[in-house]
Amino acid sequence: MELPKKVQDLLNNPQAVKILATQTTETDLHIVPLGSLSAPTADRIVFARVLIKETHANLEKALKSGHHVSVLAMKDNEAYQIRCQVRSFDTSGPLYEAMGAKLKEMNLPFGGVWQLEPVDVLNQSPGPDAGKHM
Repeated sequence: MELPKKVQDLLNNPQAVKILATQTTETDLHIVPLGSLSAPTADRIVFARVLIKETHANLEKALKSGHHVSVLAMKDNEAYQIRCQVRSFDTSGPLYEAMGAKLKEMNLPFGGVWQLEPVDVLNQSPGPDAGKHM
């Protein structure tokens, strides 16, 4: 699915808080903030592997099993949950090179790029539309 423009814009806003939730076990979740997360196209969400050992392992499991992960993006009174299918972990290519160059400027270790495909978007902003599918 393609992200609505306002959701993609929020994901690309450097001031927005972006959080990724993955499943560690059948009953436990793992939730981390991801500063590198963005949506370069309406059908793709990407972020760098930077010191995310447990998250990386969970994403590898989700890639193999087909389980979804969730991204939450929020700023001020605007918030959206994006349920995603894990698509790939890239260690080469143009996206890898571009993200690696940005992280090198910040002196951050870089291990690759995760790519997610949105499958559902829920409005989680406070108000009457909270929880509604978009």
